[in-house]
Amino acid sequence: MAAPEPQIDPFAHDGPWTEADVLALPVDRHVELLDGSLLVSPTSSNRHQWLSSRLWVALNEAAPPDMRALEAVNIRVGTDRLLIPDLAVIRQPDMSALVTDALAVRLVLEIVSPSNAFMDRAVKPQLYAQAGIPVHVRVELGTDEPVGHVLALDETGAYRETTSGTTITLDRPYPVTIDLAALAR
Repeated sequence: MAAPEPQIDPFAHDGPWTEADVLALPVDRHVELLDGSLLVSPTSSNRHQWLSSRLWVALNEAAPPDMRALEAVNIRVGTDRLLIPDLAVIRQPDMSALVTDALAVRLVLEIVSPSNAFMDRAVKPQLYAQAGIPVHVRVELGTDEPVGHVLALDETGAYRETTSGTTITLDRPYPVTIDLAALAR
């Protein structure tokens, strides 16, 4: 009987991780990169996935021809900084690209999950703002209806909340009103 083949750990790595290292990983997981460190998240809840898919449809239905909403894409927000928002609205996206530069991103949307709440509320908004992404939408699921918080970059380069509620209205990157409560049902 042949000896079992040794298991190779795809996360075994010496030194800081780079964008190229992350893109070469042979795993199908939510792996983000922040200054040489990996951020690995578990799969989201069914409720999270359902709302994400419904939001993807709503954003694409309202999008002008030069913009697309994409789910879970790699966004380069700096050197060796790759983040994966739940949704991103991208101007003239290269559909064959593995990574999109933040300059092409007009909106990011994060649905807060218990496993990534700190990242979605505190860390990612700062990184998205530093990268110049004009609009950031954070959706809190909670126990009741989802609540959206729309944040726009101000003149200082920081996000300021422009509106919040179970129904949100965007004027940028294009006009759309989304009833989060109805989409979550």
